[in-house]
Amino acid sequence: MKKPFVILAFFFLWIFSCKTKEDIELNPTGLVGKWVDSGRMQSQNADGTWSYWYVLETFAAVPVSIWEFTSDGKFLKDGKDGGTCCSAGNKYLVAGQHITFGTFAPPCANVLCKSCVDWTFNLSDKDTLVLEECSNRKEFYRMK
Repeated sequence: MKKPFVILAFFFLWIFSCKTKEDIELNPTGLVGKWVDSGRMQSQNADGTWSYWYVLETFAAVPVSIWEFTSDGKFLKDGKDGGTCCSAGNKYLVAGQHITFGTFAPPCANVLCKSCVDWTFNLSDKDTLVLEECSNRKEFYRMK
């Protein structure tokens, strides 16, 4: 008589331990915030390995860009919608270390862009963010 009771109890524990899609943390608190581009990046080599971190050298002054991930799933660049041409979308969802973007702007008028809706991120510290975009470039950000 005890054996069916134990099996039934185990079954109920198993059922109630399952998580629904709503239970999964879709906007992790570590990613939410304003991030400043450090100018450092990595590129993927032909053999699949990553280059050393480098700073893109330019003669022109490059304005500092602030990227923001809000707790309600919005992605902003310098306080405006992040979904501009050749960029990610205005809204995002997170599952694990994977960001998926949506709500895109119309395509660029005079530029052929690679659409990249899936990014991977790492938070090595609470104030350090590494974004891997399009599986071929990594950029380093600091919390503002």
